[in-house]
Amino acid sequence: MAAALAEIAHVLGIDPARETEPGLTPHPMTPERAADFRHFVEHDFDALLADTFDPRSALGTGVRVVPAVGRTTPGAVFGRGCAEEPAKALGAEPAEFPGGHNGDLSHPSAYAARLREVLEPSRTTV
Repeated sequence: MAAALAEIAHVLGIDPARETEPGLTPHPMTPERAADFRHFVEHDFDALLADTFDPRSALGTGVRVVPAVGRTTPGAVFGRGCAEEPAKALGAEPAEFPGGHNGDLSHPSAYAARLREVLEPSRTTV
């Protein structure tokens, strides 16, 4: 698992030596987290890289698309592009959230407040 996660970090542009979440408390690799990562590696990672979703296909459907990114996620990290490219295709800016990739862990209260703000029903549907 350690070798697989190191390779995934490399492919996604994540530098494990660079702290992207100041103050983030590392979470131990519990059996539950290990099972989640194993599922991700075995079932989701290839699909993530091969995805061909065209965000413009949601236009006019009433489906609300909200591209979002952690404020401190480095530009080279795959997840930032996963927010910026759909936002660009939809003529919008990605919604920024506190922290980086793990902002929900490093800034839970601020992240929850931002999530409520972004998802409030009065916001525009793209």
